[in-house]
Amino acid sequence: MRKRIRIEMEDDDGTKYTLALEGKVSRDKLMKAVDMLEVMDVQLDHPQRTPDEGTFLGKVIALLETTFAAGDFSSSDMAREFEERYNQPVKLSTISTYLARLADKQYIRRERFGNSWVYRRVYLRTSQVAER
Repeated sequence: MRKRIRIEMEDDDGTKYTLALEGKVSRDKLMKAVDMLEVMDVQLDHPQRTPDEGTFLGKVIALLETTFAAGDFSSSDMAREFEERYNQPVKLSTISTYLARLADKQYIRRERFGNSWVYRRVYLRTSQVAER
């Protein structure tokens, strides 16, 4: 089975690095790629910036990290929880747009279920990446 792994990084200066592995990718080969990035002085443990919860995106991500941290959910589930937690009305289309964008960035996984979408939070560890 051929595997594909794509690693995208950005350093503090704004330089972007993309590394693609394809074929028989093992944990050892993946670790060699990580070593190469470290030699290039690309920080691998740079903390992810979480959007401010005062923004709409920040509120959506806060819900993903708490209420929807495990298990499948729909855009309707997210809209309902958003309105309950923040006491703020929200259009289903707005929630769907934000979830689609987060899926495009691979922050969440999106799968077709009938005529609607089902979402799930994505967590990747080095061992999981090597297994893909």
